[in-house]
Parts: sequence; structure tokens; C-alpha cells
Amino acid sequence: MNDASRIGDIENLVDELIALYLAQAADSREYAQAAVAGEGTVNLERTLRNREVQRADLHRRFEQAAFPVSIVPNLADQT
Repeated sequence: MNDASRIGDIENLVDELIALYLAQAADSREYAQAAVAGEGTVNLERTLRNREVQRADLHRRFEQAAFPVSIVPNLADQT
């Protein structure tokens, strides 16, 4: 993969992470409002959990793209 496409992939992942974080914030606000109002929150809890799974996967993909193993120094060799 060339540098331009790698950078493009990283930028897309960052954009996806930003969108997901904003969605999580909105979901959290909605959850808090529903809880205060005494409304059911089962669907909101499920949505929050699903978004967290998505976030973790997306963040893992971002780390793999942004910090490839080949450029990470081996800490054991530095001691």
C-alpha cells in the first residue's frame, strides 16, 4: 500500500471514529434523559453497547493502519 492510500485510509478511519463518538455522545444524552424521565432504556442500553463494540473495532483498525507493526520499535531490544 502506498503512502497516499494509507493516509487516505487513516483519514477515513478518523472520520468514522469522529462520527461514532458523536453518535455515542448523543446516545448517552438520550439514555440519561430517558432514565431521568423513568422511561424504558433497554433499547438504548443495547445501542450503547453495540456502538462501543463498533468503536473498539474501529479504533483497533485505526491503530493497525496508523501504527503498523513494522515501524513500532521492539521495547525488549532497548533494555
